[in-house]
Amino acid sequence: MKKEQKQGHSEDSFTDDRNHWYNPDFLGLMAQRWGLSQYSSVLDVGSGMCHWSKLLVSYMQAGTSVTALDSDDKWSVGSADIAHYFEKKGHHIEFIQGNAHTLPFKDNSFDVVTCQTVLIHVKNPELALSEMKRVVKKGGIVICAEPNNRIQSLLQDTSNQDDSIDEVLLRVKHSLAFEKYKLSQNNGNNSFGDLLCSTMNGLRFKDIKAYMNDKLVSI
Repeated sequence: MKKEQKQGHSEDSFTDDRNHWYNPDFLGLMAQRWGLSQYSSVLDVGSGMCHWSKLLVSYMQAGTSVTALDSDDKWSVGSADIAHYFEKKGHHIEFIQGNAHTLPFKDNSFDVVTCQTVLIHVKNPELALSEMKRVVKKGGIVICAEPNNRIQSLLQDTSNQDDSIDEVLLRVKHSLAFEKYKLSQNNGNNSFGDLLCSTMNGLRFKDIKAYMNDKLVSI
C-alpha cells in the first residue's frame, strides 16, 4: 500500500491563484520603488512553494542567490520543479528548514529579506520582524506582504451583491470570531497587515513605506 504523503502547511491555498495576486505593472512599479535591480541575494521567510520569491527574482540581478526558509518538513526540502524554475531563470536556490523567530543566519547576511502572508500566522510577529531586520544587510531592504483579512468579509461581488444587511453583518461577525479565536490560540493575527508599519516603527526600522496592492485582495 502506498503511504499517503503528509500535507504541508497551507497546501490547499498554494494554488496557481497565488501567481495572480499582483498585476504585473503594479509589481514592476514596486520593484522599481524597492530598487530590486541592485540586489543579488534574497531570503524568503516562510517560503512554502516559493510563489513570492519567484516573482521577486524576475526584477533582481542575474545569478541571484535565493534562500527559501520554511519550518514545515515538506516545504523545507524544496522540490526539483522549484529548483529547476530558478535555474532556468539563471538564479540559484537553497532550501533551509528553520523558524521565523530564530533565523539560522548571521547578522547582515542578505540584500533582501521578505515574506508573504507569513506574519499573520506566526506566534510572535514582532520577534520575526526583529530577526528579519537582524539578518538584512546594511543598505538592504525588508519587504513584507501581509493582508488585512477583515476587509475580505466586506468585499462585494456578483455572488453576494444582493445580501441583506443582516447577512453581511453575519459574515463580518464570523470573520471576527475566527480572527479572535486564532489570536487566543497564539496562532497569529489574520489582519496583522494593518499593524505592520507601527510594529516596524517600534522596532526602529528605517524608511518605512506602505503600499496597497491594486487588486481586490488587501495586501
